[in-house]
Amino acid sequence: MASSAANRQGDATRQQLIKAAERLFATQGVDAVSVRAVNAAAGQGPASVHYHFGSKENLVAAVLLGVGAAVRDEIAANCDALAERREAPTPTEVVRALTDPYLALLLRHRVRGMRWVQIVVQISRDGRPAIESTGQDAVAASLRKQVGRAFPDCDAERIDLRWPLVVMGFLQMLSHADGLGGRGARLGRDELVEFYEDLVTFVIGGAERMLG
Repeated sequence: MASSAANRQGDATRQQLIKAAERLFATQGVDAVSVRAVNAAAGQGPASVHYHFGSKENLVAAVLLGVGAAVRDEIAANCDALAERREAPTPTEVVRALTDPYLALLLRHRVRGMRWVQIVVQISRDGRPAIESTGQDAVAASLRKQVGRAFPDCDAERIDLRWPLVVMGFLQMLSHADGLGGRGARLGRDELVEFYEDLVTFVIGGAERMLG
């Protein structure tokens, strides 16, 4: 019984640290935030992050997986579904295999989801080692295969150079969705869906232009 209570307390503390790190990483930048600042924001002692995660990089990985595991798994499932089909996917299907899980996340967890997208943009740009421990590389490789099927006339080197631009363009714009228009207000649910659909149309066009 005591062990179960301690485990619950440990899980609660880890979640406090992850949520505090999400807030700080999204607003200040991953590199600018110290372990001490995360501990303080979570209301924990100065050794809490190292006790529960071992290192800041492990905390970063935990933040990426906090709400991001569902996105990763949904993208993987989308890729598997495309791979099982004999016919090649269309550019639209490949782009949506990547992008639709992001919209689903934001509709489920708007505040934490947007913070997570903003952190992903930073992490992807910096190429931090935390990415390797989240399983993202395997999903990216699976998606890359479907991109090759969707653009069979595009050589592999061009895809390797251009497809990351498509992905990063989508993430960059999505991460700024609530700040567009200078209103200083969060988009409503319907506005977010409308923005997302316009953004995906733009991303599909960009992919077709660069890879088609």
